[in-house]
Amino acid sequence: MTIRHLKIFISVVDYKTMSNAAKKLFISQPSVSQAIREIEEYYNIRIFERLSQRLYLTKDGENLLKYSRYIVSTFDNMEKEFKNKHNNVYIRIGGSLTFGTYILPNIMEQFEKKYVDTDIKIIVDNTKLIEEKLLNNEIDIGIVEGETHNTDIVKLPILKDRLVVVCSTNHPLALKENVTLKDLCGKAMIAREDSSKERSQFQKFLNQNNIKVDCKWNCTSVETMKNALKKGQGFAVLSIMAVKDEIERKELKAIEVEGMEDLSRDLCLLYHKNKFLNEEINYFIDLCKNFPQDNILKL
Repeated sequence: MTIRHLKIFISVVDYKTMSNAAKKLFISQPSVSQAIREIEEYYNIRIFERLSQRLYLTKDGENLLKYSRYIVSTFDNMEKEFKNKHNNVYIRIGGSLTFGTYILPNIMEQFEKKYVDTDIKIIVDNTKLIEEKLLNNEIDIGIVEGETHNTDIVKLPILKDRLVVVCSTNHPLALKENVTLKDLCGKAMIAREDSSKERSQFQKFLNQNNIKVDCKWNCTSVETMKNALKKGQGFAVLSIMAVKDEIERKELKAIEVEGMEDLSRDLCLLYHKNKFLNEEINYFIDLCKNFPQDNILKL
């Protein structure tokens, strides 16, 4: 059993078929088939079910994949550490849209003052994709809002993100002196996409209070939401970081809704439980933990 066997196995999983894996690895398909057969014989297990010309991981295959990704990742890190000892350190960071847009640039500015020569790659996308990339060892560390339940991921809450109800300054909600949860019933809402942790958290809150709204807009872009808000298309629930400037310029108004005074969520730092955290990653974690909370919670 060698690292090569595990890399071939991972490639078959990632590229769905043995022929695709062979092309990506620049080896023959029989070589891929032989490596998979040797793994199965070595451990006396079956790692794939072959149904209708498609491969499906067995339970043993799923467990083997976890170990394989960890072993190959550790081996690759060791190779980089000792073969490129005098070259730049390489770090891959993933951030969800809120963190990546409003906090990460400030943290990276501080980070690069100390580690000038570190090679950094950053991905900003939705929480689900960041989690997937973390599990597939495509990034070293991630910062997201919302929940994750995967037992292979270590989750450290680092900051509180305040959520606010916002609308245009001439929206009916903005003109009311006191707004209650019942006032949201039937109102048009401008919401994030269905897979958004932000939306799922607020939808759960509405369901618990038996409040039904009209989800008129479903958006993947916060900028789209803010433009729709300015045109009076409805109300939205967004991070205070996303609308702070518009509120200060009186382009949007934050609405105090009775029963929603403490609506917030955790911003969490994620990494794989088997991840080796080098000096640079630990410094990045410290910067995240020490980011001024007042910058988020106050208007």
